[in-house]
Amino acid sequence: MMKNNYSQHLIRQQSGMALVICLVLLLVITLISIAGLNSASDQQKMAVNAQQINQSFHNAESAVSQAIMTINGTATRAGSNIALSEALNSDDPLTKNSRLLTQAGLINVTITFRHQKNKGLKPGMSLNADENSTIIGENRFILEGEAVMVNSGARAVVSQGISYE
Repeated sequence: MMKNNYSQHLIRQQSGMALVICLVLLLVITLISIAGLNSASDQQKMAVNAQQINQSFHNAESAVSQAIMTINGTATRAGSNIALSEALNSDDPLTKNSRLLTQAGLINVTITFRHQKNKGLKPGMSLNADENSTIIGENRFILEGEAVMVNSGARAVVSQGISYE
């Protein structure tokens, strides 16, 4: 009888503590879950932003590469220096715009041809040139490709200097 009275006394003393402990644990688990969901959502946004910036960079780089291939005649059998001539004869940079529709959305791509006025660098041989050309030409240009994603504003700019005879 003594054990039975003692156990009944313990049961009466708890008066719902097990329920309170379970509710506190449930609250802690819920807060941890919400924090994990917020973290996953933020990481997804960062991944999408990085992907859009990367795509903008590649589009800007492609614009510069396409312009160089057009000048050199790689894209077509005969090279076209019309854009360089226009930039050479103008005080303002020559800008060409295009729009691309990709899976990620609409992208504005701009290629700018800017003639660099000769500032003391003499034409001649280069000691640090690539394998294709070691001659520094008289006319120097900066080709700048810019790509901007319309829906997110992700932007990238790529610049390349060239010399042209």
